Amino acid sequence: MPHRWFSLGLILVGCGTSTSPPVVSPAVEEVPLASPLVSSPPGSPLPSVEVTSLQPPITQPHPATAPPQVVYRPIDDRPRHDDPSLAALGIHRRSSKHLVLYSDIESATAQALPGLVDQLVVALEAYFGPLPPAKDGRDFQMTGYLIRDLAVFRETGLVPEDLPTFEHGRHRGYEFWLRDQPFDYYRAHLLLHEATHCFMTILPDQVSPVWYLEGMAEFFGTHRLDDQGIATFGSFPQRPNAVPGWGRITLIQQAYAKDTAQTLAEIFALRPHEFGEPTPYAWTWAACEFLARHPRYRDRFRDLGRHHRGAEFSEVLEQRFAADQPILNKEWALFIHNLQYGYDVERAAIDFVEGQPLSDQPQTVIIAADRGWQSTAIRLAAGKTYRVSATGQALLASEPKPWVSEANGISIDYFGGQRLGQLLACIDPDAPSAEANMQRVFPLSRSQEFTVPFSGTLYLRINDGWDRLGDNTGAYQVTIQALSSDVPPP
Repeated sequence: MPHRWFSLGLILVGCGTSTSPPVVSPAVEEVPLASPLVSSPPGSPLPSVEVTSLQPPITQPHPATAPPQVVYRPIDDRPRHDDPSLAALGIHRRSSKHLVLYSDIESATAQALPGLVDQLVVALEAYFGPLPPAKDGRDFQMTGYLIRDLAVFRETGLVPEDLPTFEHGRHRGYEFWLRDQPFDYYRAHLLLHEATHCFMTILPDQVSPVWYLEGMAEFFGTHRLDDQGIATFGSFPQRPNAVPGWGRITLIQQAYAKDTAQTLAEIFALRPHEFGEPTPYAWTWAACEFLARHPRYRDRFRDLGRHHRGAEFSEVLEQRFAADQPILNKEWALFIHNLQYGYDVERAAIDFVEGQPLSDQPQTVIIAADRGWQSTAIRLAAGKTYRVSATGQALLASEPKPWVSEANGISIDYFGGQRLGQLLACIDPDAPSAEANMQRVFPLSRSQEFTVPFSGTLYLRINDGWDRLGDNTGAYQVTIQALSSDVPPP
């Protein structure tokens, strides 16, 4: 029986005991914008969630003699409130098609939030498919409570007595509650996080594993606004001061430095009670970000979220990704090792091609500047010496002036301790270990002899930041030649 590396753990209420608190570096300053919601948007947009036309109402199969039965959403049982009395206490109602928001925060900031949730629902329906219709034909709508003074909200009954204590956010059915945040971006992020929970869990018999619910709420909550207030959801953060208070990438970098990075199997095994502090949110965001954006996995991952719920979710996940498990785990380890703001998941994706031993003749491969690690399809043997020669040029930037590099690199800037544009190597080992893995990088040059420390397939790349691959052009022509056979291959 295959090793089960996916968890069947489910969550029944969504957000656990609390939503993650802000993680802010004292050195990071918020960048003010015309928009009241977020700091300055990043430069070039990343791929947005595709918006597709809505689908017909969901139906359940019945015997041929019976007509299809329409599946409806649960009854919208949200309470009605005395809006004038609440307004007298400083709690004002603002509404849109998909959100009624009660809040005591500053008016201009709160006013923009319902419209943001309307954009979110369009994106959620495009990704997951539409919710079933309401029996009375009404549009899907949530009620949110954005709270500055918790005591007043409790006294007025807007926070139910049986609602578990929450430090940042909590959702239930068609409602969610949210504590105010010091940063506009993070306030909007948590609002979108909780609204995503309401959308994903509105049907009680379709609950998914906790890592998926929290990770996708983090994924859609991580957003970007343009100057016209148009949102892109699932936007990979480009720099820390564009997402003040969020801090998920920093948490992962810190965990990696402490050797406490989590594998996918560990993330899939998370349980609801573990979401009382920020780190699990960081890991579930990273897992969903990686699977939702990676070109080899994204279609299967999206289809999984559209069509599978409950206990079958983890089983189908395991079945659909079982054949990829070895390379998936390997590439996840590289993703976490190299993770930074602006990381380009699509360009960093690896096409794993197993290498074959070199013949007596040298072999030449083309290494593109706008990609991450690229297989040479050559297997190197431990102890053998090879000559690596490279020609060609790569354009690494055009501003403020063109930065053109050859395989020795240019000292105008460095990344990962090596010159930009330098030819780098790593080896996908035949026998992985703490010393033999793809995280171990070997700097090369235009012409260099390279004695191999462990056997495996040779991968090469042109050195640049993982956030700066998109503007690169050009390639190196790299020739590999075996020089000795002092040590026979294992």
